[in-house]
Amino acid sequence: MKIVVVDTDNDGNIDIADFKAKAEKYKDNLSCTMITYPSTHGVFEEGILELTSTVHKYGGKVYIDGANMNAMIGHTSPAKVGGDVCHLNLHKTFTIPHGGGGPGVGPICCTKELEPHLPGHSVVPVDGRTKGAVSSAPFGSASILSIPHAYIMLSGKKGLHRSSALAILNANYMATKLESSFKILYRNKNKKCAHEFIIDLREFKKS
Repeated sequence: MKIVVVDTDNDGNIDIADFKAKAEKYKDNLSCTMITYPSTHGVFEEGILELTSTVHKYGGKVYIDGANMNAMIGHTSPAKVGGDVCHLNLHKTFTIPHGGGGPGVGPICCTKELEPHLPGHSVVPVDGRTKGAVSSAPFGSASILSIPHAYIMLSGKKGLHRSSALAILNANYMATKLESSFKILYRNKNKKCAHEFIIDLREFKKS
């Protein structure tokens, strides 16, 4: 497998022209692309549908990193933006701690076309699949799932929708409060960020 890195523009978005050029160049061997949405830069890729359709045009699949779902719930979804498979991490979005050696767990969501390729288990078959186990236990750290399950049930549809709205609102509030003292690296054309933002501290090297 060969990994091809794509450029970003000055606003933190994927450079669509560069993306399309490289998709065209490698079209005969293009298997997939990985996109974090919204990006780790803290912006919603404005050309996301154009990017995913380009990959599908050449027969590739789109993997969406689900680490930033706390900015998407109730507003959009990996499927709506053209994702074929998504590892939906439960940290941050669904109350599981992130980092510090904490448990990593979450469902792998995919299209019907990719379902036969999901992990199975040789001892406890998963929907008839017995091959491709990715952990010793068929459902990973299943005991952890009771926490996000309770959170989802208690929050309900409206509560989860509101949690994403508040994540975006809080991030923009913090960015606005800090922008007079620090450079906020990336924002969209409306000068807004998603659920997080990057403070550029490179100027500190000169002090």
